[in-house]
Amino acid sequence: MTIDVNLSRTDEDFFDNLDDIIEDTMVQMFILHPKNASEIAEAQQNASEYESLFYSLPLHLRGEADENCVAFSISSDEDVASLPDTTKPLIVDQSFLNDPIVTALKDARGIILNATSANNALENFYVSLGAGTIGSFDTETLSALSMDRIVLQSNYPDHGFDEIFSTVKVISDAMFRPEQSIIARATKSSLELFGFRKS
Repeated sequence: MTIDVNLSRTDEDFFDNLDDIIEDTMVQMFILHPKNASEIAEAQQNASEYESLFYSLPLHLRGEADENCVAFSISSDEDVASLPDTTKPLIVDQSFLNDPIVTALKDARGIILNATSANNALENFYVSLGAGTIGSFDTETLSALSMDRIVLQSNYPDHGFDEIFSTVKVISDAMFRPEQSIIARATKSSLELFGFRKS
């Protein structure tokens, strides 16, 4: 089983082929990160219909969460101001990180999407690696990264679900660890973070 922690958006092809995607790739859970009212309504509707879909909400909209909301996202100053009010994991995109945001998040836990560096200052955050960003890591940086900090993303539809496994191959080659152990650890980490499994 693999968890795609960054399904960028759904489309007709995704839903038409969802059973095949799950069967062929073993990616069995998908996390969406809607940002505006229409995206949120669509994500909530789809998550209610498809048991493999879950979503995050911008933290300042946390009152709109239902049982399929597994995390809150940080992408605005309004979200940062709401930080003391949550126990759910937080999702932040690498592009939003700067020194003040890193300082604000230092005691939180969550995932850095589209990670382009190890982000060692945020030691309670997983780095989400996928085909779009794995090229930002050289072999030395990847080999020094703990398997306990890695989760996996497709960023579909920009990248296909099979590309998760080409990303894992790059990680495996750098770490000299079996690909299946990397997938298993990333899956375990995601399940624990989102509350589907006790740590």
